[in-house]
Amino acid sequence: MKKIPLKKDVFAACIKRQKELIDNFTAEIEETEAEMNDRDNMPSQTDHNPAAEHLTMYNELKKELEFLKYEMRVLEDIDLDKEYTEVEPGAVVVTDQRIFFVCVSIEEVEVGDFKVFGLSTEAPIYAQMRGKKQGEAFEMRGINYKVLDVY
Repeated sequence: MKKIPLKKDVFAACIKRQKELIDNFTAEIEETEAEMNDRDNMPSQTDHNPAAEHLTMYNELKKELEFLKYEMRVLEDIDLDKEYTEVEPGAVVVTDQRIFFVCVSIEEVEVGDFKVFGLSTEAPIYAQMRGKKQGEAFEMRGINYKVLDVY
């Protein structure tokens, strides 16, 4: 039986989304750097210090960008050829509620006619579904899920 959506398509959609996030954060960092280097934003005699605010924002953006790059490496390390029979990192998990891809935390991505939720192993729901196989069930925050397929 052909599994839909195909794992390679799910993977490609997640990689694309992660690249978009990295590109957006890179652009924000570049913009913040430009603002920090702009002589018009020099600290004034007032209590308000735009340079310090820019530096704080810059440091936070840099941390987030490094985390996004780490997540990209995690994604790229997923073995697309591995056959999965239970919920673990790298598996696509089809439930009666939604489809998950156990990889990193990614918003829902559209894969053809399907919406797939990128799920980090740090997410509380992963702790509930870890190790489950087709036909098994789990519960999270009062919602019951039945695993229809794992691949």
